[in-house]
Amino acid sequence: MIRAFSFLFLFSFLFACKSSYKLQDKDIRDLEDLDLLLQKVRLQYKMPAMAAAVITKNEIKAIGVTGVRRIYSKDKVKLNDRFHMGSTTKAITAHWAATLVENEFITWETKILDIFPHWEDDALKTYHNITLSDLLSHRGRVKPFTSANDLASLPNFPGNPVEKRRLFAKWLLKQNPAKVGNQAGYVYSNAGYSIAAAMLEKVSETAWEEAILSDVLVPLNIDAVIGWPTDSDPNQPFGHHSINPLDSNLRAVTARNMFQMEDIIAPSGDLSMSIEDYAKFVQAHLQGVQGVDNVLKASTYDYVHYGRENYAMGWTRLFRNEVHTSTHNGSAGTFYSHTSILKEKDLAIIIFVNASNIYAAKAVYTLKKRLLEIYDKE
Repeated sequence: MIRAFSFLFLFSFLFACKSSYKLQDKDIRDLEDLDLLLQKVRLQYKMPAMAAAVITKNEIKAIGVTGVRRIYSKDKVKLNDRFHMGSTTKAITAHWAATLVENEFITWETKILDIFPHWEDDALKTYHNITLSDLLSHRGRVKPFTSANDLASLPNFPGNPVEKRRLFAKWLLKQNPAKVGNQAGYVYSNAGYSIAAAMLEKVSETAWEEAILSDVLVPLNIDAVIGWPTDSDPNQPFGHHSINPLDSNLRAVTARNMFQMEDIIAPSGDLSMSIEDYAKFVQAHLQGVQGVDNVLKASTYDYVHYGRENYAMGWTRLFRNEVHTSTHNGSAGTFYSHTSILKEKDLAIIIFVNASNIYAAKAVYTLKKRLLEIYDKE
């Protein structure tokens, strides 16, 4: 029995190797099946695992996953495995804001000091008129706090996550503003999302962690976790990191290291979910921008995606060749995610990788380009 099992295992292994070898000889332009494309691109860029989905407002046209949960292991990744979203989380935090706006807990034009009037004497004048919309579209002039070094330099904020974020927000309003970019008042800022979350927590009397999982994702039948996939289940995909971003040599890392995200910054990028579940969120938004009411009104989706120039509520806004595109990348150092929603094309593409370096980005955009060639035939 053992010898028979060994033979079957050897046969399966040789067959898999032969298939991968043949696939390496295939040009990506000759491949249309998503599973084969994923495998081809993953092998080309030496990624541990990749997942992708192609979505229209009425169906999931294609969805797949390939690779392993941890490099150098045989533990295959599954379709319902979670990947860390990084800054793709911003769109989900903005979605929570939209639900509270619809339910009249707050407005897009509510100012920080409308919610925390007792902070006025301490807050710099620069921030007195900053609104929820400003913060979610990175017009709050708040310093970015996008690096581990930035966060390491902060004072200790005691308490539970809500208390920490509120203390962080109050502290931020005493700090000199960031230098603005080329766009009027635009500075990409994780910390701006912390202030926005503090505002939303105050008016809703609900912690961001609870609100995202229960109020935003449950209505869409989505299961997710706060933090890294392995935080709650050691059998989930590991993230992978190169010591040098230009290096192709990856190592598996757990969340309990330099990539651990702090509670204060979590609303900007600390959510994990599967490609299946994230496809539901993106499909709801694709429907919404095409005028369909679902968990939010179509008019609300319109503001979320197009209410501000260039970057709206958690989405980078593009308009090219008569097509409105909402897009975002996400990475907190060991995973990489990408989303594109093309309104007039009735098409959305999402891609996850459980690694983050220059080759992960190349893998994502190589796959995206080919999927657009296949599915955008109009």
